[in-house]
Amino acid sequence: MPELSCFVIIGYGKKTSYALGRPRILDLDQTYSLLIKPVFDALGIPCHRAIDKNLTGSIDKLMLEEIQRAPIALVDISTLNPNVMWELGVRHSLRDKYTIMICEKEQVSSIPFDIRSFVVHAYTHSEEGIPYMEVERFRKVLTDLVQGILNGSKKESDSPVFTFLNLAQGAGTPVAPVAVPGPPAEKVDSMAELLDKAAKARKSNDFPLALECLGKARAAAESNISMLDNITYIVSQQALCTYKSKQPTEIEALREAEKIMSRLNPDISIDPEITGLSGAIAKRLYDLTNDPAMLDRAIAMYEKGFMMKQDYYNGINAIYVLLLKVKLLKSQGQDASYQKLHAETIRQAVLINTSQLEADPDFTNRNDVLWILLTIAEACHYGGENAKMLAYEEKARQLAEQLQDKFAMASYQDQKERIDLLMTEIV
Repeated sequence: MPELSCFVIIGYGKKTSYALGRPRILDLDQTYSLLIKPVFDALGIPCHRAIDKNLTGSIDKLMLEEIQRAPIALVDISTLNPNVMWELGVRHSLRDKYTIMICEKEQVSSIPFDIRSFVVHAYTHSEEGIPYMEVERFRKVLTDLVQGILNGSKKESDSPVFTFLNLAQGAGTPVAPVAVPGPPAEKVDSMAELLDKAAKARKSNDFPLALECLGKARAAAESNISMLDNITYIVSQQALCTYKSKQPTEIEALREAEKIMSRLNPDISIDPEITGLSGAIAKRLYDLTNDPAMLDRAIAMYEKGFMMKQDYYNGINAIYVLLLKVKLLKSQGQDASYQKLHAETIRQAVLINTSQLEADPDFTNRNDVLWILLTIAEACHYGGENAKMLAYEEKARQLAEQLQDKFAMASYQDQKERIDLLMTEIV
């Protein structure tokens, strides 16, 4: 076997799975960083994705060369990403073995028939992340698989192409091209590095730097087929950073963010992340302009996101904008009983959903526990359940102190003051 390395074929960032007929957001960066890379690092085997390659020349060409030459390929077919499935087909046509397929367990039943007869290793990945116990379990499974390759115990083909066409073992193993010496390449950021820099810049409110990095990443993604599935994430981050920058004015920034989001077609999108961001932009535009069309848009986006996913973020925001609509209609002397009833229906649903999450044995392992507690408190606030609201506020405050998270509590307090004022105006 040539010098060992592993090429990982996997989506980047958060991707939507529609397994079992419902959309779920899976963070595939967690899959790579928690389940895959640590195993190969521990075994001393270089491991990388196409997105980790420097953005010089054609990334598509580099990606195909990696698929062809890498002795080991690990392919995550969770979400049945079209690019990933195509790259898996290329790998199966070029290499007879050492292609490891993995998949998030709820997606396994949707795997195409052509590859279902070959071993696909399932792992657990909820929308909240990968449980600690699953990290330990799957790392052991993957370590055993790779060690089987290293000690030669894995000899059979894992390629449908080689198996069904009875091709000779090794017939697809390419001869590595001879490297031609040349001047050392200038260091250029990879797609992963650009997106990481953008995320860090956004968190520190350096929006010009974030937008610069995102612009470079978008240009690279649009010129390389293998990177195109990152466009949704990149564009939504461009819109978010533009909106948060408030430059040259807050309204102009929001209008520009709205224009950027149009690339993702939020009106017909079934991605709750897209509808949630579109709702946030419209809500803020209503705050600044009092344009009823913006309020209606915010309601439509949040309601749509909640209906698709039943998640607490879209739901709790839908309640607020519906009550803003109640205030507007009352000021115009119009009946607002439908909006009040609808807001209460969503409030009850949010409380049921968040209470179920809290009752889960793995609740404390989630990375959004603080936001769930604050959502319950806010939902209780709308319903006048003051004792329960204060109890959950205290739970959240204690957890926020442990996490040293001042932002979440400050955001909640700011929203609480808005709700107090709103509730007095719609009585």
